[in-house]
Amino acid sequence: MIAAKEVLSGKRVLIVEDEMLVALLIEDFLADLGCSCVGPFRSVAKALEAARTEDLDLAVLDVNLSGERVYPVAEMLAQRRIPFLFLSGYGEEAIPPGHADWKVCAKPFKSEVLMRMLAALLVPAVG
Repeated sequence: MIAAKEVLSGKRVLIVEDEMLVALLIEDFLADLGCSCVGPFRSVAKALEAARTEDLDLAVLDVNLSGERVYPVAEMLAQRRIPFLFLSGYGEEAIPPGHADWKVCAKPFKSEVLMRMLAALLVPAVG
């Protein structure tokens, strides 16, 4: 079986998170896994532009950006077939109706769980 860290190494990951300390934690975590981080973006508008134009392998999205939902960014990523997951304190409630296939990792997250969930987006057998 392929290790989750191997799957993630070298991947370009979009980070959308409005809380700077959480964004830095995610960025450090992904850098330790060998990922290149794009962002973090703190607004839907800027994140949407990155989701539309950047060369990405996957994305980590906070659901609530200062009161604005991140769903347009998720839709853009889905259109481009770029895997993503939500990192949210809302748990499964973060997933809007009609999108049962979208994944969510609960905040506060455990590094091992987040790593496995991200790797599983790229290679389902890893999760």
